[in-house]
Order: sequence, then C-alpha cells, then structure tokens
Amino acid sequence: MRHKCAFSGSGGQGSALMAKLLCLGAIRRNYKVVMTQTYGIEQRGGDSTGYVVLSDRTIGNPIVENDADITVALSRNVYAGALQGTIRGGTLFVNSSLIDTVQEAADIQQIQVPATETASAVGSARCANMVMLGAVLARTRILTYDDIAAALKDEMGERSSDLLELNLQALQEGMALAAAAAD
Repeated sequence: MRHKCAFSGSGGQGSALMAKLLCLGAIRRNYKVVMTQTYGIEQRGGDSTGYVVLSDRTIGNPIVENDADITVALSRNVYAGALQGTIRGGTLFVNSSLIDTVQEAADIQQIQVPATETASAVGSARCANMVMLGAVLARTRILTYDDIAAALKDEMGERSSDLLELNLQALQEGMALAAAAAD
C-alpha cells in the first residue's frame, strides 16, 4: 500500500493540519510516512498545501509532484492546481461550498463535499478541514476515524476539550456525508 496525498487550501483553512493528522494517524498504525508543505508568504490567504506520502514499506522518494492519488481542494484558488496534481485514477475532494465550478477531467474522480457549509452547521466554518478529512477517510479508507480522532486528541490536548469535540463532530459529519454520497 502506498498513497501520495496533497491537501490544498488558502492559508488558515487547515490544510497543513489535515496532512499532519494523517501523518500522526499513520504513525499510530506503524506505517512509514513523510510530510512536506508549501505555503505563500502571507500568513492567511496565501495558498498552502500539505503533502503526505504514506506507505507500509520504505519510502524511497518522498516528493509529491503532480502525482497524488488523493487530493483535496478547500478553496477556489487552489482547485486548478489540485486537479492538475491528481493522477489518472486518483480522487480529488472538492469543497463545493467554495468551489462552484468543476472542470471535466478524464479518469479523475471528483467528489464534491459541502465542507464549509457543513462545518458552519456543526458550529464553526473553521472546521471545514475536518469535514473534508472525514470525507477522505470514508471514501478512501486510508485510515480510520479512530486513528485520526486519537491524533487530534493528542494534538489538541486536554485544554481545548470544547474545540476538540467540535472538530470530532465535524470529522464524523464529513464521514457521514461521503458515505451517504457513495450509496
């Protein structure tokens, strides 16, 4: 098993956190994992991408370069790059709350998830990344809810119990959305 993932969004949307949680969850399963990221010079608003290579074997080349099999686009300004960075046979998860037009792409499955809208209904639009990560988990089965929930608990700690519960609920909502869409 080997997956190359790219989580893209605007700075402040939590794309790097999505990548980090995937890494931490993979480590819990004793997978090999590498994460890198790129971001614009702006703290918030510039493009940001967290890249993850996850494998059950040694990772010889940790670079994700237009060959991700699992890709996320959280905002309109990163959509075209995310689409271009997805390999044929790959899956692109699109935040349909912010991206209203998708391009046709041969051999790339595009799953539209109203992540921001769903996160707002849960209690905060800032949890859109967790809604999207839940959708990724449900559709790809790359890791389980328990893997990511444990990583999120470790990352947030006891001091943020209300925020933790909100994020866990958003993760579950994303999983439910993706599961319902697959039926």
